[in-house]
Amino acid sequence: MQVKLLDVPLDVTDLERAEEVGDQLELLLLEVGGCFPRADLRRRAAACARGLLAPLSRKNGWQLAEYGGDAEPWGQQHLLDRARWEADELRDFVRRYVVASLEDGGSGPGPGGAGVLVVDETGFAKKGRASAGVARQFTGTLGGVFPCQVGVMAAWATSRGQALIDRELYLPKEWTGDRARCRAAHIPDHVAFATKPRLAEKMIARIVPDLPAGRVWVTADEVYGRDGAFRAFLEERQLPYVVNVPSDQTVLPRPGWRHLARLIERVAGQEDWVQLSAGPSQLESRWWQWWVRRIPDPEALIGTGGQDRARWVIARRRPGEEDPSKRDYYLAWGPEQTTVEELVQVPGARWRVEEGIKLAKSAAGMADYEVRSWHGWYRHITLAQLAAAFLAAQAAAAANEHDGSPGADSDPLAVLARLAEPAAQRGGPPRPHQQQQSRPGSPDGL
Repeated sequence: MQVKLLDVPLDVTDLERAEEVGDQLELLLLEVGGCFPRADLRRRAAACARGLLAPLSRKNGWQLAEYGGDAEPWGQQHLLDRARWEADELRDFVRRYVVASLEDGGSGPGPGGAGVLVVDETGFAKKGRASAGVARQFTGTLGGVFPCQVGVMAAWATSRGQALIDRELYLPKEWTGDRARCRAAHIPDHVAFATKPRLAEKMIARIVPDLPAGRVWVTADEVYGRDGAFRAFLEERQLPYVVNVPSDQTVLPRPGWRHLARLIERVAGQEDWVQLSAGPSQLESRWWQWWVRRIPDPEALIGTGGQDRARWVIARRRPGEEDPSKRDYYLAWGPEQTTVEELVQVPGARWRVEEGIKLAKSAAGMADYEVRSWHGWYRHITLAQLAAAFLAAQAAAAANEHDGSPGADSDPLAVLARLAEPAAQRGGPPRPHQQQQSRPGSPDGL
C-alpha cells in the first residue's frame, strides 16, 4: 500500500497562527527559566509573563494570580518581593533577546543603516511616601508635576522594530538624603543620588557591548542633550549621536556665536532650509525643514574628537513655520562623511522609545504594579519588558515573512490579539496557566 502525501493547505489559518504565537511564547519562557534558580519561581515567572500578555483590564497581583489559576495573590507577590532571583540577569537576557530578534543586517534607521539607541524617561503615577523614589516631580507622561516615580528607559530601534532593553529608577535628593526612608523601601545603602543623564550613561555602558559594533547611533531629548558630560561620555566611547538641546545652548566659544537660536537667526537664510523626511512613523513619513551646519571650532570642554569626526548644529521647523520659538535644536557628532539626509534620520527615530514605552505599558502592564520596594520595581518592570520584547520580536518575525513589508501580524498589538484568543478557538489543549491550581494561603503558591 502506497503512503499518501499529506495534503497541506497553502493558506495559514488564524487558529494556526494563534497556536504558533502561543508555542513561541512557551519556548521563550523555557529559555528564560535559567534566570530563576528554583522550579517554583520558574513556574511563577512564566505565569506572570503569560498574565502580562493576557486580555486583562489591569495586570496587578490579584488579576495575574486569578489568570494563572490561583485563589490568592501571594505567589505573585512572593515572586516580586521575597523570592531570591536577580532582576539584572533577566534584564541582560531581555537585551540580548531584543538585539538578536531585531537584527536587520545593517539596514537600520540610522546613518549607514545603523541602529539607534534611544534614551528617555517615563512617569508612573503613585501616591503616598512609601514607594521607592516617589515624589512630586515633573513628568511629561502625566503632563506636569505630580506624585510619581520616574524611570529612565533605553530602547533599541532597527528597521525591524523597537523594544525597551534597560531601565533605571530615578531617586530624587529627598530620598537619597534620607537613609532611613531608603532602607524602609529596601534601597541599598550604596545607591547615591544620580541625575538622569548619569543613569543613562550607566545603562549605555552595559548595553553597547551587546550591540552591533560600528552600527550604533544615540539620540535623546533635551534632559540629556544639554548635559555636556553626557555628550562627552558618548564621544569618549566613539558613539555618534544627535541630541536635543535648548535654544540658548552654547555653540561656539566666541562672542556673538554662543547662543544657538540667535546664531541661526543671524546666519540662516530662507534658501538654507531644506525639506527632508525624518523617516517613517505611524503616520507614514514625516517631513520637516532642516538647517544643518558643521561647527568649525569644537567646544573644548566637550572633547576634541578625532580627525574623522565632525560636529554639527541642527535646527528643525515645520514647513513654512517662521516662529523661532517653535523650532527644535540639536547638537550632533559622528563620522565626518555623514550626509544631511542621514543625520536627520537619527532625531527622527526618537519616537521609537515612546512607542516602546507605550507598548510595554498598554500591552504588557508595565505601569500596573503595586509594589513599593526598590527591588520589586525592578523585578516588575523587567518582567514587563520581557513580555513587550516578545511582542516586538514576533512582529519582526512576521514582517520578515513578508519580506519586510507590513503583514497581518507585523504589528505587536496584532501579536497580542493572537495570544488573547481562547484555547477553545485554537483547537488545542489548555495552556499551562489554565491548569495550575495553588493551595490557598501558601506564600509560594505551591
